[in-house]
Formats: sequence, structure tokens, C-alpha cells
Amino acid sequence: MQKLRLAACGIDCNECSSYKVTTENDLEEAEKLVEWYRGNEWIGKDEGAEAILKKNPLCTGCWNSRNDNCFFQCGCGKRDFRDCCTEKQINHCGECTEFPCEYYKEWASWTDSHKTMEYLLSLK
Repeated sequence: MQKLRLAACGIDCNECSSYKVTTENDLEEAEKLVEWYRGNEWIGKDEGAEAILKKNPLCTGCWNSRNDNCFFQCGCGKRDFRDCCTEKQINHCGECTEFPCEYYKEWASWTDSHKTMEYLLSLK
């Protein structure tokens, strides 16, 4: 697998289930997303990992030039993390002087990315 830089949200794409499901069609990684997808009503209560695989593309890596949209939008829903980072000329949210902003905190709470947030805070 190709080594990627951190995504705009700060997640290492090589460790991200959404990225692995999209790029590798990885059923085991899709299993890790089932409860999250059910909780967001993106799949039915009786659906599982197979339904997630059918929903591709999920995330192809936000810095990948083939990807038009960031999979994870800021909590404001008006823009994505990649656009925000590009505008501020930073590599990922952890480099932002406002990190963690309210939008990032909201996103981290519903994506179970609090560990990513803690890691990025430890770098400051």
C-alpha cells in the first residue's frame, strides 16, 4: 500500500477503516464501521459490512487529486477539512492555531476520532 501523509482531519489514511474499505474493499474493516453506519442511519438495522462495501466510494484520501470531496465535512457542513486546511495553508487540522475548533470536536465525537484529536494535541 502506498504511504500517504496525514489526512486533513489528522487521521493516518493507512490506519483508517473508511479509507481501507474504499481502496481495498476490505470486509474486515467494513465490520468495524457497522455500528457507526447504523447509528447514523446510513445502513439499516439488519444490514452489515456488505452494505457498507456497496456504498463506496467512502474515502479515497482527501489529498488524493482524484477525490473531489472530503469524506469528512466540518461540523458546520459548509466545507470540508481539506478546504479549510488548504485555505489556511496547513497540512492537517492539528497544525491549526484554532485546533481543536468546535467543528473538529463535534466531528471527533461522532466519528470516534477522539484518539486522533488526543494524538494531534500531544504534538503541540
